[in-house]
Amino acid sequence: MNSFTFTSIELRDILVSVLALTAIFAYPDFLTSVEAFLVYLGVVVIAFMGHELSHKYTAIKLGFHSEYRMWPQGLLLALVMAVATGGRMLFAAPGAVYFASRWAFQSHPSRKDVGKIGASGPAFNIVAGSASMAALWFTGMGFFLPLAMFNLWLAIFNLIPFGPIDGAKILRWNPKIWGSMIALAISLYIVLVFI
Repeated sequence: MNSFTFTSIELRDILVSVLALTAIFAYPDFLTSVEAFLVYLGVVVIAFMGHELSHKYTAIKLGFHSEYRMWPQGLLLALVMAVATGGRMLFAAPGAVYFASRWAFQSHPSRKDVGKIGASGPAFNIVAGSASMAALWFTGMGFFLPLAMFNLWLAIFNLIPFGPIDGAKILRWNPKIWGSMIALAISLYIVLVFI
């Protein structure tokens, strides 16, 4: 039976990734403002956790075992880039949700399954980014601006069709879905930033 549970190692990796990403994206503001750290913590928890948990949930629903694992080298590289550029250049590859068949005799995930699992994370970010934009325009609350920006930036970054990133998985499965997702994410980001 498939269940949405977490191992202790997975919980540790999620916690470390969330705290590291918060420090990276809040740098250098969090050095002088606890409020900035808390705002970015909320943003990262919603956007990053939503992204990764969407992958995990989709994989489980498709019948696979899945767990999040951090990538310490990716977190270290992101931290070094943030400090070296004063927070102007950001790179985020904190880890990924890995999934596999539960039993040795099961077939490997199909291209379609891999594509659906890959699409679920950026899809979450596009929806959350859109909802955050609407909330920003209707309420004027400042928290929704970084939430919208981070969600849409995360969607765009993960839709790059390169290597193990979600975009390559989606493109191999269905180029039209990939094209629609990247076009929507970029369009929303442009509207948010320039209008």
